[in-house]
Amino acid sequence: MEELFHRLGHPFPDIMIDRVLDVDKDKNVRTLKGVSADEFYLSGHFPGNPILPGVMTLEGMIQSALLLVNELYSRGKVTCTLEKVDRLKFRRPVVPGDRVEFQIQLKAQADHSLKFKGKALVAGETATEADFTLKISVREVGFDL
Repeated sequence: MEELFHRLGHPFPDIMIDRVLDVDKDKNVRTLKGVSADEFYLSGHFPGNPILPGVMTLEGMIQSALLLVNELYSRGKVTCTLEKVDRLKFRRPVVPGDRVEFQIQLKAQADHSLKFKGKALVAGETATEADFTLKISVREVGFDL
C-alpha cells in the first residue's frame, strides 16, 4: 500500500485502509478499516469519548478512490490532489471497535479530473457520505529507445 500511495503522490503517513474487499476496474472499489482505540488521532478527539475525526473518514474515502486511480493510470508518476468536496454529510459517529467499509464509485472523468461518490458504512449504516473531485497529473517516467 505504501508503495502504491507513493507512486500516486500521496505521502500521507497513516493509511486508512486495512483491506481491499473489491475493485471493479474503472468503476467501484470497496475497502475496510478497523478503528482501534490506539489510533493516534483519537487521543484528543474527544477525551473520554473518542470519535474518529470526520476528516479521517474523508481521507479513507480518498485513499480508496486512489485504488481506482491506480487502475486508470497504470504508468508513470501520478499526482493526485483533492480539488473539491460536495455534499459532505456526517450521519453517525465512528468509534473504536467499528469496522468502516468505504464504498467509492467513479461518477465522471473529464480532462484531468475524476469525480467520485463515496460512502463510509458501519454495520451497513451510512456514517459519512460525500461527493469529491480529484485532480490528476501524470508524468511519464523513463524513456524510449
